[in-house]
Amino acid sequence: MMKLFDITEKYGKATYAYPFEPYIVPENFRGQPEYTYELCIGCAACGIACPSNAIELKMNEAQTKLIWEFDCGRCIFCGRCDEVCPTGAVRLGNSFELAVKFDKSALIQHGELEMEKCSCCGKPMTPKRLINYTLEKLSTANLLPGRLEEAKKYLYICPECKKAQAVERMTKGLEEAIK
Repeated sequence: MMKLFDITEKYGKATYAYPFEPYIVPENFRGQPEYTYELCIGCAACGIACPSNAIELKMNEAQTKLIWEFDCGRCIFCGRCDEVCPTGAVRLGNSFELAVKFDKSALIQHGELEMEKCSCCGKPMTPKRLINYTLEKLSTANLLPGRLEEAKKYLYICPECKKAQAVERMTKGLEEAIK
């Protein structure tokens, strides 16, 4: 028996007093993802990368806002959302105690982002924060001055209108080449 005490003293305790003292998690622990609304640009990378579909992005009924929802009850803590988020809006935290009483809605986080409308057709197309983020990145790009202004105009046009404009330019070019 004394030999066991000697071994315990030499190597330390193998258990923790967890319910009575907070458990300190290791440095690279993958806990509950934490959403920082202020950093979110609405790019939907986290929702696309999530294998368990715990992150969902959808438009509201009026098509004026993009709604971001994270259901922690579905999350498998894989960390893909943390890896793909360009702004760090979704980060894995240290929280692992996720029990709730009777109400699973306590496991759901959500945020709403304002949508930008297409300058040509007026349909909602992308979150305003995503356009602002792209403008910020474009300003640091090494583009010619005329190209930067042209790129800024294209940010406010939806993909369908961009296709229609490209087709129109191509047909005009073909007509001029034929003449």
